[in-house]
Amino acid sequence: MNDTTDAVGFDGLFLDQATTGVGMYANNLWRTFRCGGEQTPEVRLLVPDSEAYRGIADHDSGKVRPPAGFRNGKWLKIWWEQRGIVRAADRANVRAVHSPHFAAPMFARTPVIITIHDVIPFVYPEYRSSASMRAYLRIVSHASKRAAVILTDSECSRRDIERHLGIDRERIVVVPLAVDDKFRPSHDDDADAEIRSRLELPGPVIFNVGGLDARKNIETLLRGFATALPDLDPDIRLVIAGAAHSRNRRLYPPLEPIIEQLGVCDRVVLPGRVSEADKLRLYNIADLYVFTSLYEGFGLSPLEAMACGTPVVCSNRSSLPEVVGEGGILVDPVPEKIAGSISTVMNDRYLQRRLSQQGLEQASKFSWERTAMRTREVYRQVLESRH
Repeated sequence: MNDTTDAVGFDGLFLDQATTGVGMYANNLWRTFRCGGEQTPEVRLLVPDSEAYRGIADHDSGKVRPPAGFRNGKWLKIWWEQRGIVRAADRANVRAVHSPHFAAPMFARTPVIITIHDVIPFVYPEYRSSASMRAYLRIVSHASKRAAVILTDSECSRRDIERHLGIDRERIVVVPLAVDDKFRPSHDDDADAEIRSRLELPGPVIFNVGGLDARKNIETLLRGFATALPDLDPDIRLVIAGAAHSRNRRLYPPLEPIIEQLGVCDRVVLPGRVSEADKLRLYNIADLYVFTSLYEGFGLSPLEAMACGTPVVCSNRSSLPEVVGEGGILVDPVPEKIAGSISTVMNDRYLQRRLSQQGLEQASKFSWERTAMRTREVYRQVLESRH
């Protein structure tokens, strides 16, 4: 590989997980870097030399072969974060490394930039209940204190990183995220009819796809929807997409008992994990997107909904007001407030059109080009400070 004084290594570990939050961030940032033409500093991809990255990494990437027993799953991740990334950086001859997730090597030979999207396990103890998770958090927290710069998605996350990790505020830089260009107003009569038929959606649709873990506060959404039902079209359906990531009922409370208790079994649709194509169609056929989360480092799904021109009712907690701004209705995430907002929006066509337009205007303030530009500025600052 050619010697380049000012090159930064980009950790591509999550590029094979495009549907996860970190994966979407890493993929869009790396794609934008590659499409940006000749810019400085140069960014070089660092990935494990394994089958999962065959179609992702080119011949110029910094690649290191994982040892036997560390070639997939959690063992690959741990090895890569502490050993592999350091060796790949040496092989790629870079002067700094950017890890786009909350992990970094304890002992690195170059300055390390870390993106910490949120500190959820520190805010909510149930997310660090296992001994292995607590041990892992101790390692990555210690490593983050050695980082040259911490990138994060919102002012809310910046405050919480400072509070929970004890990192000086001046070392934390806010660089907001964005959504893929595919999230835009789109109408396809055949595709719309197909998904309506498959999911049995005869009338208006309220949509939610933000996740099913406890902090997403889905029970409040269900109770708010049930309260609002007497004011709504009898054919309305609430579609809650997603699936639990574990059998931990404390982290992923089952929804079926609440749905049955509220008597809304015929009004709530649980399609499970949906494809990206189905998610896009659901955003576009939805009359309203409702997001009741109690804590987000950024909040991509409300931004995706706004980018599709879907009216949004959103929780007023954590970083969400920074993302939604004037583009949606921000409310306290309790059942009566959610019910009132659902009733108001679903019975006011003029308000729906106004929220759709405001959402599009708000979403246009975020782009991956801006995110990549501001990230590169941080790279330059780190390299200049080293010189």
